[in-house]
Amino acid sequence: MQANETDSPVPWPRLGVSRTGQVLPTSAGLSSLRSIDRGGLTTVTYVDTVRAAARHWRGGYGGTNGCQLSDRWPDRDEFDVTGHPHALVVGAGIAGTAVGLVLRRIGWRVTLLEARPEREQPLGSYFSLADNGRTVLRGLGILPAVEAVGTATHRISFHDHRGREIGSNNQASTLIRRDRLGGALREAARRAGVRIIHDARMVGLCDDGVGGAVATLADRSSHTGDLLIGADGVHSRTRRLMFPEHPSARFTGVLDGGGSAPRVDGIAPDGVLRLTFGNHAFFGHQALPGGEVVWFQSMLAGEEDLAAGPRADPVDRWRTRLVELHRSDHRPISDIIEASTGTVIRWPVYDLDPPSRWSRGRVCLIGDAAHAMPPHDGQSASMALEDALVLARCLDTADDISDALVSFQQLREPRVTMVAGLTRRTGSLKFPTAPRARRARDAVLGMFIQAGVAASEDVNRYHLDWPELAGHPEACRPDGVSTESSSSS
Repeated sequence: MQANETDSPVPWPRLGVSRTGQVLPTSAGLSSLRSIDRGGLTTVTYVDTVRAAARHWRGGYGGTNGCQLSDRWPDRDEFDVTGHPHALVVGAGIAGTAVGLVLRRIGWRVTLLEARPEREQPLGSYFSLADNGRTVLRGLGILPAVEAVGTATHRISFHDHRGREIGSNNQASTLIRRDRLGGALREAARRAGVRIIHDARMVGLCDDGVGGAVATLADRSSHTGDLLIGADGVHSRTRRLMFPEHPSARFTGVLDGGGSAPRVDGIAPDGVLRLTFGNHAFFGHQALPGGEVVWFQSMLAGEEDLAAGPRADPVDRWRTRLVELHRSDHRPISDIIEASTGTVIRWPVYDLDPPSRWSRGRVCLIGDAAHAMPPHDGQSASMALEDALVLARCLDTADDISDALVSFQQLREPRVTMVAGLTRRTGSLKFPTAPRARRARDAVLGMFIQAGVAASEDVNRYHLDWPELAGHPEACRPDGVSTESSSSS
């Protein structure tokens, strides 16, 4: 070895780079973190090794001048798979499976650690997946699979408690159950080679800066990766271990839920999602193509409801209470509740003061674990999908994982703060607590909805397209507008 080379403390298989700039795996020794010229063959830096490994996997380099490369994943004996960086992702929900998919796209190995046993089915109510989230799924090639288990919404219509339309949003969205979206993402992740381990509850983590990030599980086993991503929701165990002094998520006093009615007289499928700001609670419904009417509802709740959820209850347990709650609202609402069968899924809504840092060393947070998004505008899933794509872009272009994580927060924090602010303002109008407050709310509701629709259109137009994102930072800007301008709109 020459005196000007510095060995890496982490063993990475070496990639050869020819004088013509072509990349090919070699079997000789371990690489250095610095470039070393060896007379016709250069050992590349760690980040270039990662990129080249990903490009080799994607078949991104052609073979000329005697350097022929395969477009398949290399066998272990020709290119050790440990040469690909390894991410541990805590949580196999929407955020976790999405980030697993995009990291596979740039050549990472991914292991998802899911606390729930595989046999335990997650609960799921319907929500509206906005176009900015659909764009991420389209870029990943799985939007058709998601749309196959959802229902197209062509328009969202807003109503006051009398049934009068006070605004509309004509942007396309997908009405889908949260568990079905999660299922489509998990299936796509498995097909992409993401390893999913169930019944894997993390109880400890360590990042010593040398040997990788280590997740310790309740069964005393452990997993090590070059990066650990906490995608474990608003009650994130990862966040508590990273920042034990940070306040836990707090109950907002709101209980969300939903159910369905096989058919309701006078309600036919028309591709319109109708949202009502009721006298005492909020209600949304849409008829599916087969005639089934699905609905979701938000109301103020007490501590006795907090202790009961999240859970699926027989609809008869809630029917009388919900009918009474919406008795003074326009009639289709009570008809829908009366006709409902099966179960009502209820869950308490929590909010979180985001930590000032989303990462520490090689451990980071994404989705609700980093920035809990209230459910009032249906943007929680879309924000998680955007997070996944931006994080992958940062990891693909940075020279250091810690630097990538800092850049990720800098890119995402202004946008999620803006969207969360809009969402909380929407939520503040859903639950008037007294007749005077209700009259004041109703007096400005139409104007507020019009302004909110305009703001949500800006939010939904924020498109992150995978091919541009991988190589062009400007892809993080919505329709050519800078991130700062979008956040302030």
